[in-house]
Amino acid sequence: MIAILWDASHIWGYLLLHAVRSTGIPFRVLKGLDIAQTGLSGKMLMVPGGSARRKAEALGPSGAEAVRRFVKNGGFYVGFCGGAGLALADGLGLCPWNRDGMPDRLQHLVSGHLSCELSESSGLVPPSLAGKNALLPVWWPGRFCEPDEPGPVQVLARYRAPGPDLYVADMPFSSMPADILSEWDAMYGVRLRPSILDGRPCAVTGEYGRGQWLLSYSHLETPSGAFPGSEHAGIWLAHILRCWCGAAPDLNRLPPLDFHDLPVQWEDDVLLASRASLDSLLSLARELGLLFPRNSWLLGWRSGVPGAQFNSLNAAISTTLSLAPDKRRLRLWNERRRDFEEAFSLFFQGARSWLLARRLADTLADSAPGMLPKELLVDQRRALFGSPMFGGGLSEQLLNTLEELV
Repeated sequence: MIAILWDASHIWGYLLLHAVRSTGIPFRVLKGLDIAQTGLSGKMLMVPGGSARRKAEALGPSGAEAVRRFVKNGGFYVGFCGGAGLALADGLGLCPWNRDGMPDRLQHLVSGHLSCELSESSGLVPPSLAGKNALLPVWWPGRFCEPDEPGPVQVLARYRAPGPDLYVADMPFSSMPADILSEWDAMYGVRLRPSILDGRPCAVTGEYGRGQWLLSYSHLETPSGAFPGSEHAGIWLAHILRCWCGAAPDLNRLPPLDFHDLPVQWEDDVLLASRASLDSLLSLARELGLLFPRNSWLLGWRSGVPGAQFNSLNAAISTTLSLAPDKRRLRLWNERRRDFEEAFSLFFQGARSWLLARRLADTLADSAPGMLPKELLVDQRRALFGSPMFGGGLSEQLLNTLEELV
């Protein structure tokens, strides 16, 4: 049995849910409060990406101690990105390392695939990839602070080079000629290549009591189809599950994912209307050049556009519609339906206005700077989408309701 900690995961929770479902291994989805109240059982706790700080807040001291006790007594912990950060020394303390800061914010805004060198001396690396370079997906990763003496921590993978589909913020790295990159560095001090990841650990493992943990800033749960050749992540994830859960199908790749291809089982008028309204917002944003397709499950976004929140809402609504409306969901939905409908109507009007105003601000930036005050756009964005790092706003209210249903 696999337990999945859901809090503060948003779209990354849905990716992990998709990956675990594809293996056929029994699983359950838990919130931090569930763990704090009843503890953990089974073989493995998996923690998706998202905000490590908010996950820690959701667990609280009792939940954090329950996770430590679970691993100490022989359980396995697997964390991706934010789930990796949660387990570091200043969080759960399973791993003695800390998170390293990103002094250059632009270098953190990396998404796509990186070529990574995998260890040849660990049984947690699949034999077909051991000692080789693999294309592994990263989506705005953090960074391990590797001490001079790594201690009991084993490095499973290290970053080596940008992959063919890598973006830095909203710019495709492969389209930037080397001489232009050097020119930008010399003239403006702008370093687009994510060099602060070069040679750094991407995935690490170690022991805690009788249990083990594996932390990866690569999202090994990324569906196939994100980029040709990206099946390496799925092969590795299946191998980890095989080692630590004792059973997993022979996956060569995780199944592709398109949230709009999920079958609709819950034909509720409010949910269906909300998805139609969100679709119109996403279409408008694409027409305005503020969102753009990255792959079947992710839209990219112009810098400053709340693309993460749009993606999470798209994943949440589509997944909710794909669920069977059992008694518990119907009871909760009947309590929240009217409030959700009213909140989504406000969100739709506000988000449409903000997208158009943002595009107007881009148009006026050179010809009439200051005509549309930046502070006004920032305030509107905060009310609708919260902060870029930690969410909030009206979109968070909608997401919370949908995720309760999931």
